Amino acid sequence: MLVGFRVLLPFLYLFYLSSFAYAEEDGITLEMLYVGEGVSNVNGGLKQDSTYLGTGDMAVTIDTEQAGWWQGGTWFIETLVNHGTDPSSFVGDTQTASNIADGNRTRLQQFWYQHEINDNISILLGLHDLNSEFYVSEYGSLFLNSSFGVGADMSGNVATSLWPEAGYAVRLDIHDEHLYLHAAAYDGNPATRRVDVATEGLMWIAEAGLLNHDSAYKLGIWQHTADKVAPDGAVYSSDFGAYAVVDQALNEDLGLFLQLGAVPSSRNEINNYMGAGIHVHGLIPSRHDDTFGIGVARAGFSALNQSINGLTSAETTVEITYDMVVTDYLNIHPAFQWIQHPGGAPALKAAKVAMLRFELHLP
Repeated sequence: MLVGFRVLLPFLYLFYLSSFAYAEEDGITLEMLYVGEGVSNVNGGLKQDSTYLGTGDMAVTIDTEQAGWWQGGTWFIETLVNHGTDPSSFVGDTQTASNIADGNRTRLQQFWYQHEINDNISILLGLHDLNSEFYVSEYGSLFLNSSFGVGADMSGNVATSLWPEAGYAVRLDIHDEHLYLHAAAYDGNPATRRVDVATEGLMWIAEAGLLNHDSAYKLGIWQHTADKVAPDGAVYSSDFGAYAVVDQALNEDLGLFLQLGAVPSSRNEINNYMGAGIHVHGLIPSRHDDTFGIGVARAGFSALNQSINGLTSAETTVEITYDMVVTDYLNIHPAFQWIQHPGGAPALKAAKVAMLRFELHLP
């Protein structure tokens, strides 16, 4: 009975919130989403098992000019209600098969203010998800494996302000119609919800990009200033890396994406990442709004990590996914992942993971 109540809690929470009136003409926008997912490890990995997990998300955006307050301002508040078991606990993978896996908790995820200094420059302060602006592949966001969101070269090595633990940040954005530069400093350990530069460090990141119609080309660099303990126990004063993202539209229905990331091998568990895939709209002619994709995510383990812990050279995930638009409020999203060498463990057979997700967009 208690488990059933926990599963229903996000629905009840969002239904309660939806009873409050809001008006976009007053500059206030309310968005509510519930994502539920059944996951089954059919074969391989740590063990055969299944679970259900989900997340309820409510976001409020306030345009200060439309609200009659002042020009150029935007407030954003996002809360999460998460529940369920992380399927990686029985799959055994490093890259995290489900990008909504978290556990059971309610959390204030983001709370920031952005001010437009002019048409080309803005500054943001507050709790902010790094991956909402940095290291993003629009085509890669179709997939359910976490590495297609932000590469394992970053998320697998340092504490980072990502879903579901955003941290304090200050971000500068400079842009025109086709070019942009983002630069930011993030709290070094978002889980603690405090800024302690001496022990937790800071995450510095900058990204430049070129946007051309439906295509995008991005380069980023980052440094985490907290002490980094290498697999052999050596302590380094910081960690750093670089990445590139390409979203290449071939036509209005077909696109390709590529993600590349690298960090120093001497101090990291994962020293390189490669993600790539194909993104197709309207594979079935009568269902033009649906999206099909095949993607590959490869997290390469450093030679030091391989030697000390007896790992294989990499964990590689192949995902096949299909996002079906049922109504304006409901998407059904099946996926299958084949995960070779989960966690880099030579003794583990390739995991075959079946997933069925639904997304309920509440009006």
